[in-house]
Amino acid sequence: MPKRAKMEPSKIAWPDVEVGDWSGEFAKRPSGSIGQHIQPGPPPMSVEFTYLIVGAVVLSPRTKMRWPAAVSFWVRTPFTPERVEAGFMFKSENIPSFNLGLEVTRQQFTETAWLFKEKLLNNLHFTVGQGRDDHWPITSWGASFEL
Repeated sequence: MPKRAKMEPSKIAWPDVEVGDWSGEFAKRPSGSIGQHIQPGPPPMSVEFTYLIVGAVVLSPRTKMRWPAAVSFWVRTPFTPERVEAGFMFKSENIPSFNLGLEVTRQQFTETAWLFKEKLLNNLHFTVGQGRDDHWPITSWGASFEL
């Protein structure tokens, strides 16, 4: 019986990330984590962490392609690198999905958690800037709700 050549998995070329105004819808309810961690020093430093992660479907501005996404809301800590962006987006390597990290203040985090708890937060929008190395800055973002 002849030996078969070893098949390499095919690489799929996903569409390029579009710079501009994206929109999306949250899926279900988020999960989150809260806690505190001692960072080694010198001097040792106690740092809190708080974040929410929620699934979403996001829509690109021009081609209107729908992408699955994981959206995280996180509160800045003293160890968060200084950046001038409202968040960031990066593409998963082998699956057609995005990860969005949105920076929020402590007050925004509290309000966002309450809005999700009350099932009032449904839609989001964000603006993606020119990126590189599979990392794109988010220059603005928002979410809508009805009371």
